[in-house]
Amino acid sequence: MIERILVMRRIAVVLFLFNFASVLAENKCRCVPPNPCWDAVPWHELNISVQGRLQKSQDELASCLPKYGGNLESAACSDVLNKTDDEFWLSGLPNGYLHTGLFNTWNITDGIHGISEYAVAAETEEDIMATVKFAYDHNLRLVVKGTGHDWYGRSTSAGSLLLWTHLRKEIEFHDNFVAQGVEGSPGVPAVTVQSGVQFMDLYPKAAQRGKIVMGGTCDSVGVGGCWTAGCYGPFTKKFGNGAINMLQAKVVLANGTLVVASKGSYPDLFFSLRGGGGGVAGVVTEFTARSHRAPNYTSFASFSATANTLASCKGLLAEVLKASSATQSNGTSGMLCDNNGLDWNCDEKGGSAGLSCMAYEGDPEQMKKQFEGLAKWANAHGYNVSVRAEVNWNNTAFNPKNPAGNLPWMEKHPDREISTALIGSMSKLFPMHYMATDSGSLELADALVTIRNMLPNDLLPCIPFMGAKSQGGLDAELTKEFHTTSLNPVLLNSTGTWLIMYNIPSLPQIPPSSKLLQTLWPRLAEYAVRNKSDPLYTVCEEGSRGDEHAAIACLDEWNLRIPAYQREFEKARQLLQKTFPNVDDEGNPFSGAYWAETDYEEADFQVSHWGEEMYKRLLAVKDKYDPHGLFICHHCVGSERWTVESNLNCRV
Repeated sequence: MIERILVMRRIAVVLFLFNFASVLAENKCRCVPPNPCWDAVPWHELNISVQGRLQKSQDELASCLPKYGGNLESAACSDVLNKTDDEFWLSGLPNGYLHTGLFNTWNITDGIHGISEYAVAAETEEDIMATVKFAYDHNLRLVVKGTGHDWYGRSTSAGSLLLWTHLRKEIEFHDNFVAQGVEGSPGVPAVTVQSGVQFMDLYPKAAQRGKIVMGGTCDSVGVGGCWTAGCYGPFTKKFGNGAINMLQAKVVLANGTLVVASKGSYPDLFFSLRGGGGGVAGVVTEFTARSHRAPNYTSFASFSATANTLASCKGLLAEVLKASSATQSNGTSGMLCDNNGLDWNCDEKGGSAGLSCMAYEGDPEQMKKQFEGLAKWANAHGYNVSVRAEVNWNNTAFNPKNPAGNLPWMEKHPDREISTALIGSMSKLFPMHYMATDSGSLELADALVTIRNMLPNDLLPCIPFMGAKSQGGLDAELTKEFHTTSLNPVLLNSTGTWLIMYNIPSLPQIPPSSKLLQTLWPRLAEYAVRNKSDPLYTVCEEGSRGDEHAAIACLDEWNLRIPAYQREFEKARQLLQKTFPNVDDEGNPFSGAYWAETDYEEADFQVSHWGEEMYKRLLAVKDKYDPHGLFICHHCVGSERWTVESNLNCRV
């Protein structure tokens, strides 16, 4: 019976691919309001097919907005405004988004992204299948959202039908899982998660079973969306990232057909899910990935040194870069350094540079030894040196009643990324081979110091170097597995990702007012208007106490300052791109960026995110399963075929 069902599904897919062109060939643009076609869409039919789970979309702040019958001065409005820094409240709403936009480019209220017209709160696979098929049949713009951890408006679009998968929360652990299509292969420990599961749902349950699953660190991030992009955490250099660990996925294709993808079943589709990001060829209803034994303890080691001149600080940073490359390129990173960190801060007065290392059951003394050469060099050149190593966590600290506070591979989502908009963001991978040379490390050190000192210094930056967000140093077996994914090959030659972004509290739905400023001011004072000697600080403080004139003046003046900050940011961005090009002068892969945390304006996003050849393969998968781009989003595979001016609703 199962075999017959699988055969019928395959026949349905073949028929779908054969007939797809006739359905949308006449439609250059999607059907979105206020086009006449919109009024003819039979929404009642969709509502019946999804068991009454279709709803008219509402803004997360509907209680404050007259458009929805709300009132800015109401108690209900005050209640929701007080929740706008709660990551789980936002992710638990169909139109709740942690990231509210990119200043002067898009936000969740404008006509470019905005919010959807209708939303389906899917609870079953049948809901997902019906929604996708309805969008396909009626040429609608479809967007898919799990949690709203989205810096680029990929999971929202004005005039769209939103498929919300957040309510699908089931988790099942397996002792010996064998994926469909590879029967006869050895079973492995694994976990199956539905498409609404967040890491806060998954990690504590895994830890209670003595297991760890490869994924991100932020607790409210959605598991599935993270895995399809790559997904990195403290031990992804020991076990491989989330995409590498994926074993199987259930996928709804553009005609509403449900298929199972694995290495032995729709292998090209499965390939696209393991690093291709969202919007390639379908909507995943559930994922299965390997689980691993959780560590009994973790260890941490660090090297840091201070310098008293700018030149000596740059020289120190160059040596730190070389040392970081060495800890990742010796094939034993899983033994010594599963997650490396870099830090530097150099100016005319000198500064500091350092290297850190976290390990799964690492020996602190052995970890400390890997810094001996660097420490010897630094001491010989007169730097003030500090080296330490310790066991920094053991499993006796795990408390199932408070898991977020005591699992070192999970953390509360950073406040800076909740109800904030970006001044700008950019990231680049650090190339190991170039860092390992004297000339390369010196050139990079000079550029890194220059870039950091070009950034706006009166805003609070987020500029972490994240060693986990690369795959340099994988062992031979994991490297072989890496090559079966759609991840950018340059990751294997990278020691980490440098992320630069400025997040500013922003609720663009609410007009400038004292009510808005009362909500924003505590965080606005932390991230943006930080200097108490700034005349605007006093104006904003008065406005936050209820002075309406001062509040409007504060918010208006702040908005007028943003373009100047963005011009500063743009200069730094251009130097970062020049320092870390996607390909070098000989045309060889050099750097890239992580699709989920990158530059909204990335000109050559196809090469930056996947590499030229990998992108060609991904585009071929899209052409096979989604040739007319039902699944589309900003800088997703195939998005270059749709016009930015139409919000990706009309073909080029």
